[in-house]
Amino acid sequence: MSTVTSPTRSVADPSRKGVVTATTNAAPVLPSEKLESRLKIKDLEALQDAFMVDGDGYDNRLNLTRDQFCEALSVILNKGNKEEYGELFDKIDLTKDGYVDWDKLASHMLLEFYEKDDRVKSTQVPQWKDIRHLPSPHKEIIQRVSFLKNTSRYIAISKEGSVSMWGQNMKLQRHLKTGTESCKARDLWVTHFVALQNINKIALAFTSKEIAFYDLSSKLEFNCQYKVQGLDHTPLCLDYWSNPENINEAIITWGDTGGCVNALHFTSVNIALFERPPAPAGEKQDPCLNVQLSDILKKKYKNAKYLKHKGHTEWVRQVMYSVHLECFFSCATTWKNSVIIGWMEKHPQAVNTLKTTVFQISGGVNAFDYHPDLNLIATAGVNHHVCLWNPYVISKPNGVLRGHMASVIQVQFNTARNQLISFSKDKVLRIWDVQLQVCIQRLAGMFPKGPEVHSTLFFDELRNKLFITFNYSLTLMEMKAEIRDRIMSHDRPVIGALYNQTFNQVISACQGGTVQIWMVDSGQKVKQFTQAHGTAEVTTLAQDETRLFTGSTDGTVKVWDFNGHCFHTLQCGGGQQADVGYVIVLKHSIVVVGWARHVTVFRNSSLKDYHVQPADWKGGQAHSDDILTCAYSGPSMLATGSYDGEIVIWNTSSETASKHLNQRSKRQVMGSRGKTFALASRDSTMVLSKETTQVAEDKGGFDSHAFSSPMRPRTRPKSRAMSRISAGTNDDQNEYGFAISKLIFLEARKNSSASGGANLVSCGGNGWVRFWNTSRNCLVGEFPAHTQVGSIIMAVDKDNHHLVTGDVDGLVKVFNISEYCRHPTDEINKIPPPTRAQWTAHNDIINTIDTCKRNDRRLVITASSDCSVSLWDFDGKFIGTFGQEGHWKIEPYVAPSEDEQMEIEDESEEEEIELEEDEDTVWEPDDRPITDPSGFRMNVWDSSEIGKHYQEMRVNKRERRQPQTIPDLPYLHWEKTGAPPAGPYAALDTFELNSEGNLSKPQFMTQPHKYFKEMASGNGKDKLPVLHDGLKATWDERNLFPRYILEYETKMKQYRQQEKTVNSLKTKSKGITGFGINRNNAPSPNKSRPPVLKPQRLKPIISNPNPALSTRSSSTGITTHNHVPSIIVKDHPSSMNGNNSHNTDDIQE
Repeated sequence: MSTVTSPTRSVADPSRKGVVTATTNAAPVLPSEKLESRLKIKDLEALQDAFMVDGDGYDNRLNLTRDQFCEALSVILNKGNKEEYGELFDKIDLTKDGYVDWDKLASHMLLEFYEKDDRVKSTQVPQWKDIRHLPSPHKEIIQRVSFLKNTSRYIAISKEGSVSMWGQNMKLQRHLKTGTESCKARDLWVTHFVALQNINKIALAFTSKEIAFYDLSSKLEFNCQYKVQGLDHTPLCLDYWSNPENINEAIITWGDTGGCVNALHFTSVNIALFERPPAPAGEKQDPCLNVQLSDILKKKYKNAKYLKHKGHTEWVRQVMYSVHLECFFSCATTWKNSVIIGWMEKHPQAVNTLKTTVFQISGGVNAFDYHPDLNLIATAGVNHHVCLWNPYVISKPNGVLRGHMASVIQVQFNTARNQLISFSKDKVLRIWDVQLQVCIQRLAGMFPKGPEVHSTLFFDELRNKLFITFNYSLTLMEMKAEIRDRIMSHDRPVIGALYNQTFNQVISACQGGTVQIWMVDSGQKVKQFTQAHGTAEVTTLAQDETRLFTGSTDGTVKVWDFNGHCFHTLQCGGGQQADVGYVIVLKHSIVVVGWARHVTVFRNSSLKDYHVQPADWKGGQAHSDDILTCAYSGPSMLATGSYDGEIVIWNTSSETASKHLNQRSKRQVMGSRGKTFALASRDSTMVLSKETTQVAEDKGGFDSHAFSSPMRPRTRPKSRAMSRISAGTNDDQNEYGFAISKLIFLEARKNSSASGGANLVSCGGNGWVRFWNTSRNCLVGEFPAHTQVGSIIMAVDKDNHHLVTGDVDGLVKVFNISEYCRHPTDEINKIPPPTRAQWTAHNDIINTIDTCKRNDRRLVITASSDCSVSLWDFDGKFIGTFGQEGHWKIEPYVAPSEDEQMEIEDESEEEEIELEEDEDTVWEPDDRPITDPSGFRMNVWDSSEIGKHYQEMRVNKRERRQPQTIPDLPYLHWEKTGAPPAGPYAALDTFELNSEGNLSKPQFMTQPHKYFKEMASGNGKDKLPVLHDGLKATWDERNLFPRYILEYETKMKQYRQQEKTVNSLKTKSKGITGFGINRNNAPSPNKSRPPVLKPQRLKPIISNPNPALSTRSSSTGITTHNHVPSIIVKDHPSSMNGNNSHNTDDIQE
């Protein structure tokens, strides 16, 4: 007999993000995927090409038998073995024709992909955390909730003008009151508001027929910068759009009570919404600019244009501008013009005459939303329907979503998931799949109850937060973080999973009342039956060899067989709503406990009718607080644990309480604090206990109202997830810290209890596990299995060698308790047993744990609120999740090697040392800042945790390779050391070359005839002809080259000769007397000196190569004849000595 329980639906704390890895080094063994899931597009294309040959199949294509199919896939694919190919053939050949063609294969793959797509869609059902009621400072109806991107805050404004701003942690940061001077505050209402995200402003619409623009940049003030006044009608709804490509362009739209849609088109919003006129001389500028709508129509403000069209006969409920369609949407609660689309015209002259499209919906529309990617309009109808429309089709909607039983007041698309959120007047929230047009989730009963209220809905898609207002109250529903590719065993949180040894099956149940039966060896689902308790939530699950028991919040326990047939309904609450916490089957009766102080029993003799009433429990009431769990040990011992930590041992034969174990109960702790408080509590408890006992005897059942604890506050947490404690709090400070969530008798230790060993284990509040001895009525040992996580759950294997615990954050630990608390000790053992493994099994609270043994392998079955049931072994190796696509096979246990075992032991020892060091370090305040403030200097690196952490990171950081000096090698410093000079070559490894032996000659030497042709002559050389034999006439140089080359060569020779002559004359000109220069006597100053002529530029000779030299009568000059330079020197008149004269022939060249 085994049982599981989960009192109420609970949610894990998202703040805990640390992941605890298994202490074993083995990686999780993931189940193999199906062959169809491993096939890619290229594989399917290859299969299609292989089947597209001529054959006897459909359309004269190839068809294959089983053996041919396996052989073909072995050649084409490399994705599996022949056994998998044979299984695929059997799946495809459902009609047993004995052959498979491409048509059958493609049909099977298509159906497989459809099923996979449905499974993916089923995982997209959003999971919500518990609803939160935020403390609201508003006194009137909240008109709207929005998110401000610039400051990352939420803003809500109510009808009386009260503005509240909330941080992302949902703490109120700012609260102020706004209004206008146009009328009295009691006559003024705020009808709507919209955030101008790109310029950090907000626009408010008032019943005084004006729209005010407030600046949110200032942290201290809520300044009004502009007021648009003179509106024809009262604005009711606002919408704002800004152009992401042009930061100055924006459009604000509003609908009014006259049925009109109005719009202001701004062209310079980043500079100013409206141009401010200059202030008069000597006066200050008014901070608020009052803008008359008539002035905008007169084009007084150049950067604002006004647009208006009338289409509704009733009040406009909502407006929106769509840049995707370049149109204005509006809706009203009338049939003729429920939704109107005003299309923007391209021509300027048609600005105020928009073309409209009218949708007629019965009863009208309260609100709408537009999805630009799907091009769909969702309308919230007064006729209880949500319709999906194409903007271009007005005859009928694309789809009608039916399910609401009251008028739908608001709709909003979740574009990331392609889902639609709708909320109706009867406080029912529905989530729809837009593609399938079906409701995938319905949420009701969690919202505040009461008369009809005004509600608004706002969903922050980026942060997955849903705000719903009810008049002045504000509620928040936060979506859990989505886990990609998550496998779910149930659609709702799983409250329990049990292992049935008779049928080798696992039975699981969820809160929605769905019970499923699985094969533990493969994970295959065997059977399922739904709605076990109708609309009530299932809270507990129990079994014996042939029957199944389910308890619910409606105060009933149903008895089933394993085929899903209900035999009996046990009435535990006397017809009233009551939570059933635990069910246990005794030899002759069935015991039920819950959130009450007494035990409810049903005799087997009374199990004759379908509805069974409880019998009287002879022992009456022995607990002073609600009973949460119980355990049975044959032949006649029953233990019950209560909310205050007290354990009562009963004799099932006489149904009387024999012992009380309360060493760690709330009563004992409170009694130790002071006698006065304990006596007062005892007196009040005794009086109330008599009254409740009398009620119990009269009713014969348990009622949640009659048996509520007098010492328990009204908001007592009934959920283990709500029992989390913060760091630094004691067990006594947390009310749930005393609660007992599980009791287990150690059946293998019955004989050791008499000698003083422990035979009862309890767990619960604040993660503590305690071992008790029922014979001596004492506590033997205790230790904290999980720290700072709140309540835990546990299970023990059949041999009582291992204890498995799980907490509210999904962490599982396995302890070896084979020798723990087996023998009596003088003091309570507070040393924890050795930990075998620990791992994070789930992302949410673990509700139940069970153990089993298959193929000599010890297994752990965990059920969690993340909608999954998983199978693990005791070392933390993952076997699989029930409901996954592929099945598994449990292999026999393979013990770790000696090296792996040593590594595991070393790691556990290191963890124990770290824990001991943490426990020994006690922080004490430093008195030096007070005693010696002038001399005290704090070292941040040594005194702060962040400094120590940073230093540790720097030490463990991999060092960069820095430039180093040349090492002290012998061959570099042989002069100093005296060693023989050995260079780097001496460090090389040299050895003698291997002998090659006899080498064979290449083929071109042994067979030259294959590579070389035969020679014509015998000696192998051809005789060259004599040169003169081939010449017929004598050739000279002039006949060998063309004439123009010879002429060019002659000219170049003459040019070089002339250049040499000129250069030689320049160097010798100073020593020639013929120029009138006397070495002994200087020239006379009275006589004018003849000018020195510069030589002219030489030109190439054209006509005569050997011209005759000619002279000209001149004292000094250079003349040319036929472009040949000549120098003529005569006796200078100033020459005093005749010896200094020279003949012209001596110097003429």
